[in-house]
Amino acid sequence: MKITKYLFGLALLALGMSMTSCDKENEGAIYTPASNNVSWEQKSYSTKTAEETIEVPIMISRATKSGDLTVNYTVEASDPEVLSDDHNGKVTFADGQGMASVTVKAANMAKGETYTYVMTLDDASAAADENLNAIKTITIRIESDYTWLDGGTCKFYDFNFGDGVEGEVEVLKAQENPNIIKLLNPFLALYGENPEDAEYFKDCDDIIVTFYDAPDSAGNWGEIGTGLVMGDYTIEYLPSRYPNYCYFHADGNYYTVGHLIGVDGEPTYVGGFNFEYER
Repeated sequence: MKITKYLFGLALLALGMSMTSCDKENEGAIYTPASNNVSWEQKSYSTKTAEETIEVPIMISRATKSGDLTVNYTVEASDPEVLSDDHNGKVTFADGQGMASVTVKAANMAKGETYTYVMTLDDASAAADENLNAIKTITIRIESDYTWLDGGTCKFYDFNFGDGVEGEVEVLKAQENPNIIKLLNPFLALYGENPEDAEYFKDCDDIIVTFYDAPDSAGNWGEIGTGLVMGDYTIEYLPSRYPNYCYFHADGNYYTVGHLIGVDGEPTYVGGFNFEYER
């Protein structure tokens, strides 16, 4: 079945809000050397691991290589007992050295948690000239992934690109938490028979589903991740802000999920999907 990559029958929302799109992994401005100022090589870095411990090297550069230079930075850790680095707020460049690195370390991470570590150069170390495009602050995100086991399949019904287009989707379940499953790229599974559509949907995110043991105050029996890539769009699941559009209802093993669809990170359209799964 060939589709046109347009959303199916969705009304434009006048939500009157602006959201910042998610940072892409390893994305940052290019530092143009023009002085002895210092810059991180990227604005953000994200990684995912199933290991409990990981080390992430983060590069830092200076504009010139002459002379010894010591620069200082501050850190903000989401969990200081898990996150640290090997330089303790100080980096030294030897004469002739233009690049250095700071190794961020995460140890004893809890499964399913995402940790952030923010490093900010002090004003004396960072580039004073804004035209240099120097990066003063870098945010490192480390996601501790679950151990995923075969969870069989579910029947998935898409109302984003079709009117209830259905198909079988592979499922993984988290070994550490029986209430968490992963639906493996449902849109590629439903529309991937056509080569052009397969190319369009191949990089869609998997959908993480967390079931509740009892409904919450809004009647939701679970939740899904938000900011998930869906072709040229994103799934925005924001039930606390938009309960009329974002919900997770259950009727036995049949689940109905409403969400918003993001355009450049901003919730713009109404979307949703259903799935049937024997837990």
